[in-house]
Amino acid sequence: MITLYGYDTINTLKVLMFLCEAGLIYEFKPINIRAGEQHSAEFRAINPAGKVPVIWDGDMHQTESNSILLSLAQKTGWGLMEGSSLNAKLIAWLFYQASTQGPYFGQIEYWSRLAKSPNSDALAQYSAIANRSIEYLNEQLNSQKYICGDTYSIADIALYPWLRIHKHLGLSIEHAENLSRWCDCILAREATQKALTFFNDIPSQK
Repeated sequence: MITLYGYDTINTLKVLMFLCEAGLIYEFKPINIRAGEQHSAEFRAINPAGKVPVIWDGDMHQTESNSILLSLAQKTGWGLMEGSSLNAKLIAWLFYQASTQGPYFGQIEYWSRLAKSPNSDALAQYSAIANRSIEYLNEQLNSQKYICGDTYSIADIALYPWLRIHKHLGLSIEHAENLSRWCDCILAREATQKALTFFNDIPSQK
């Protein structure tokens, strides 16, 4: 059985979405990052970087959400694309999400909601980059249903959680019709709904 160590975060949501899509049985172990549990000696023994999510797959602990998605997809065959060129495209999207979308959207959340001293220049800079990312993704979805083509994949799962909360970040996808359609399509999936409501039953994370 897979053990998932996580919290109600963007990156934990990615893994939950995959587990629900693939129908995998798992045990969830909450790590309350608001209380600093990720810095405990017990958790640092699992992940010295002190970050969630982490999974135990029966053989080893795995870290980094996109790496977890790729590893689970390779083991189960779910969420990969057929053909070496398509898999290369999928992996490129995982890197894009980790290097561009995730960090810049995360900076918006920090400067708009978490920073003790607001910095309007930093917020404007990161918002401009995020808006360019929205335009780019919208263009990529112009002639295809999902980010790698007509098949839902782990690339879609990786990119979706930050876009789901675009309004929370002060961003708009109103004029990004392709991206808006894509978001609605993913939100309508049964597995997505299961993942999104998962933390409702965990009082410590409300």
